[in-house]
Amino acid sequence: MRIVAAMSGLGSRFNRLWGAVIVSNLGDGVMLVAFPLLVASITRDPVLVAGATVVGRIPWLLFALPAGALVDRLDRRRVMVAVDWGRAVIVGVLGFMLLAGDVNLAVVYAIAFLLGSAETLFDTASEALLPNIVPADRLDSANGRLQASEWAANSFVGPPLGAALFAAAAAIPFIFDAVSFVLAAVLVSTIAGTFRREAPSGSQKLRSEIGEGIQWLWRHTVLRTLAIMAGLTNLVGMGIIAIFVLFAQDILDLGDVGYGLILATIGLGGLVGSLGAPMVTRWLGQGRTLLASQVGMAVGAVVMGSTSNVAVAAVVAGFYGLLIALWNVVAVSLRQRLTPDDLRGRVASVARLLAWGTQPIGALLGGVVASALGLRGPFFVAAAVWVLLLLATAPIINNRRIERLTAEVEQSG
Repeated sequence: MRIVAAMSGLGSRFNRLWGAVIVSNLGDGVMLVAFPLLVASITRDPVLVAGATVVGRIPWLLFALPAGALVDRLDRRRVMVAVDWGRAVIVGVLGFMLLAGDVNLAVVYAIAFLLGSAETLFDTASEALLPNIVPADRLDSANGRLQASEWAANSFVGPPLGAALFAAAAAIPFIFDAVSFVLAAVLVSTIAGTFRREAPSGSQKLRSEIGEGIQWLWRHTVLRTLAIMAGLTNLVGMGIIAIFVLFAQDILDLGDVGYGLILATIGLGGLVGSLGAPMVTRWLGQGRTLLASQVGMAVGAVVMGSTSNVAVAAVVAGFYGLLIALWNVVAVSLRQRLTPDDLRGRVASVARLLAWGTQPIGALLGGVVASALGLRGPFFVAAAVWVLLLLATAPIINNRRIERLTAEVEQSG
């Protein structure tokens, strides 16, 4: 932890959170490749393969809003610890079931749903907690480092490790992930402080608190637009991700390890984009950075959908990771900076509902499009949507408007 502390310069509480993110995301990265490989070993039907992603993302449609209200009622640190212990049990059970014998598709779907449900609480609590332990003017740096760690562990180191572990024995990557959740829970539990807002009035119900978050976000033009942009981006992006294991195997002719390696190039790009986000936003501004990311994703989707060359696909995958990381760092930091503390959990949950609630729909559509048009189809559909989205949002997401809103928050704070 001393090495991490020296590197971050953001305080001991952030360092502990950062350490937990690194450990947890290494386990997630192993799961990122092991889970679709497990599904693909059970069925080759694109719709059924995509179905595992669908059921894992449905909880964002069902539970995102209650999760946000609970996060604003409860201690955010304790929520994260409890959820990580729960996830350790869930993934550990799958690992031991694989050791004991075959696992059918219904069991895999059930595990995906439980993990997705836990994620709604954890991710919302994590986003709401960060501004409580990092100064507002350092949020870009803090989010950049968290995102960089996530990309490095989750998408660069984790996938090839997960592919190798899965090749050795299907159960090993899932047991590995369970252990990572335990270690992360221990680290988060050592963060000093109480992270719970004042209790609402006795007459206020959970539904009323959820309504406050919805109304606040919907009235905020920039944050509302960003949430809608994220939702449409994830709709088509998840359509690609849901069938990418089949694209890698059937179009790029990659084996299990090759699939893990090409996912690792996405992680490498994300690592670069996360670390470079503060510098890019200083150069382009937040608005231009967000719009430039949309342009790049559209171009990348066309190139990926047109190639069968592994080297070209790897370069595009890395470029895609870089753009996603840039977009996430800017959008999340902006939402944290512009949202009052007592509303952060609820506003984050509404934004994530709009952003991630589209993922199960996108995963299902990706499977349907791939079945109808072939495995290249989802890439071209995504490119068309990103171009239309850019044209529609450019008048709203711009540097001048974002700078004015940020200045108003700083003056009122």
